[in-house]
Amino acid sequence: MVRLSIYSRLAVAVLFAVAAATADKSPSIDDNQVCTTDTEGHQVCYPRLFNATDEFQVVQPGQDLPPGLHVQINMASGERLAKLMAPEPKKDLALVVPESLPVDPPKDNSRQRGFGSGYKPAAAEGFQAHIDLVAELSTSVDRSQADFLHNTLLAMEDLVHDTRYADELIHRSTGATSLLRLSDANSSWPANIRQLASVVLGTALQNNPQAQESLFVDGALPLFIDNVVRENDARALGKHVFALSALVRGNNKALAEFAGESLRNLSTLTVVGDRKVRDMAEVRVVRLVEDVLNSELHPDFLESAEDMKKVFAVSASAWCSELADRLQRELVEPSAEYYERPLAYAHALQVLRVQYPDNCSISNELQHLAQNKATQLGNDESAADYRQALSELV
Repeated sequence: MVRLSIYSRLAVAVLFAVAAATADKSPSIDDNQVCTTDTEGHQVCYPRLFNATDEFQVVQPGQDLPPGLHVQINMASGERLAKLMAPEPKKDLALVVPESLPVDPPKDNSRQRGFGSGYKPAAAEGFQAHIDLVAELSTSVDRSQADFLHNTLLAMEDLVHDTRYADELIHRSTGATSLLRLSDANSSWPANIRQLASVVLGTALQNNPQAQESLFVDGALPLFIDNVVRENDARALGKHVFALSALVRGNNKALAEFAGESLRNLSTLTVVGDRKVRDMAEVRVVRLVEDVLNSELHPDFLESAEDMKKVFAVSASAWCSELADRLQRELVEPSAEYYERPLAYAHALQVLRVQYPDNCSISNELQHLAQNKATQLGNDESAADYRQALSELV
């Protein structure tokens, strides 16, 4: 049973929470844009990558923020705003807080052993209460608080875009541990909780080398991988892949551990759900594989680790065969409603063929099928990228 202390802190958490209605209108994301539904039921689309200017603009749900921006969060409305960093910024984050809610001054937390050892950040007391609430709920057998937990996680995801809050989350002994417990595919928490827990983790790790290193050193990588391998809900799987990618991207130690058998095992994933959602989850997996094996993204690492070249080559060979089989099946008997999934196959296959010529080759049959399909697509503008990717395989 959850202790009453949770409810006594509800007033603090609500000031951070995002309206519950937002949870029912989760955005649909593709490569270039995000589409969601406004309060009147109309579909609204906007660029996936936030276009920063010298003036503050509202960051829409689902938008990616490039690094180096000045981010401002309105604690009254929950809106996140961003602009280009001024030449001599005073702080990375400005908090717009209602007069009725004083924010405690930053304080240094005592070290506690857990995921994220090595941090001594400072953040507002309200966010620390969020972490404590999530930790308490994550160990409870009472699932009646799922909606409250969902809104708390939404608020945390909004805040951890700023490294002060990301550092605080990773530092607290219960922070990452609680989120990993919530995201566990074998837990009884519903899929929306599992996926949102991974979103919070992934957001905190993005462009944050210290956080990446801290979780890796504390042995979190196998747990991230397990979440991906064991998850069968397509939406949750996509978010687990996002979190895993955020942990290993740019982290040479994590890449070295992940690029071998663990990466090859991702080819056996099985997911359930809507066809479109399953396709997008598979696209995320394929893009992760492509990013990890793309030597151009980490040339210094491979040049300095000669033994890792063999590991990468073996994984490239395995995934080359897997992608070729998937693409050939799709060309013979199309099953994708959209082009994203076969496009991901073709693009990743071409990257592997170019970078690992001794380990990745394409059969004449597949080249013939690719050429025929590219011709069939003709001048279909919606298939321009797919047509180009197929043509490069020939």
